[in-house]
Amino acid sequence: MNAGGIPFAPTLGDVGCTLSHPASSSHRALTEEGRAALGISEGYFRLSVGIEPPELVLAELDAALASARGAGLDVIDLTPETFPLPTLSARLRALRDELVTSRGIHLFRGLPVQRWDSWQRCAAFYGMASHVGWLCPQNAKGHVLGHVKDLGCDPDDPAVRIYTTAAAQPFHTDSADVVGLMCLANGAEGGESQVVSTAAVWNELVATRPELAAALVEPFPVDRKGEVPPGKNPTYDMPVMHIHREHREEEPEDEGSEEEQHSEDSSGSSSRLLLSNIYDRNFIASAQARFAGDESSDGGSSGAWRVPRLTATQTAALDALDALCADPSMHLEMRLEPGDVQWLHNHSTLHARSAYRRRDTGAEGDRHLLRVWVTPPNAVTLPRVFAERFGTVDVGPSRGGIRVEGQVPYCALEPEE
Repeated sequence: MNAGGIPFAPTLGDVGCTLSHPASSSHRALTEEGRAALGISEGYFRLSVGIEPPELVLAELDAALASARGAGLDVIDLTPETFPLPTLSARLRALRDELVTSRGIHLFRGLPVQRWDSWQRCAAFYGMASHVGWLCPQNAKGHVLGHVKDLGCDPDDPAVRIYTTAAAQPFHTDSADVVGLMCLANGAEGGESQVVSTAAVWNELVATRPELAAALVEPFPVDRKGEVPPGKNPTYDMPVMHIHREHREEEPEDEGSEEEQHSEDSSGSSSRLLLSNIYDRNFIASAQARFAGDESSDGGSSGAWRVPRLTATQTAALDALDALCADPSMHLEMRLEPGDVQWLHNHSTLHARSAYRRRDTGAEGDRHLLRVWVTPPNAVTLPRVFAERFGTVDVGPSRGGIRVEGQVPYCALEPEE
């Protein structure tokens, strides 16, 4: 049973919000008359709102940090076992369920980042994220803990990752199931975070411009920006939108079934259709700027890598998608404050950031976010084409992120180019 994303609970005690039916659970041993005497009818439900005392959560984090530092652990060595959070871990497990199966967004507030040093900030965030799932490298260098900060890079350079600049970052997804962002400091102005529902944008596009919606389920050339896994090409082909069926191994499909026609992931069947997206127009534009030509992507006679130019319909489809996402009536906008942690599901939301102006107080006080990419264990098997970006579509520690030959994952305590 499910009511608006609130899980049904036969018993109470979870830190999450639960909905219970006392007549069939906690008070089922009483007669109907006995329940009526207590004001409990068949139509009576109890909503339990889980709220932990903030001081308890912070004490847990401080204790875990002290234990890890005392043991001489590096940030990347932190796991649910080496960074135990007896109360908060239950909240984080509930969070990943909410991200994958419900809203796709969650916001924590009030972490004491201003009293923590660099190691404590990084360790607290990485340790929390380890309770959500497996962490992925975010670039060819192997950064498992990323720093979103203006490093003075040129946003007009096709090879530059926009998060290393102060420029506006258009609506996009990341190369992992879940992204977490912890705010350490914000800029003088701007830098607002914007989040939109993939389903809401898709439904509007299907209703108003179905021919453009159809274009989004066809492949687009996408640039890897030099971060090329072994045996792969400098670009790959990927649709923006994917309609597929949820994978269930216990119900294998027959080859050529109707379900298989709807899904790249046809090894299992399900009664539920899913809509997933993977999108970053900056990477599509980079592929056009660096590789588009009249020759096909077989290298051509000159041996140079080529991708086809976008058609007018493809360009119009991307323009329509961007315009819908940017519509204030479609997206949620928030300004992250120091101590906030925003969690997003990359298959059911798109997110953006407005341009911002740096503070005059120097690098220490400028806008700075920590970022993690996570594969939660409750994720669904993805369409096979996702393997081009995620490495594998099967749920596990090797899914998602950017993985290249010779890469050694590590956690940088300070921003690095």
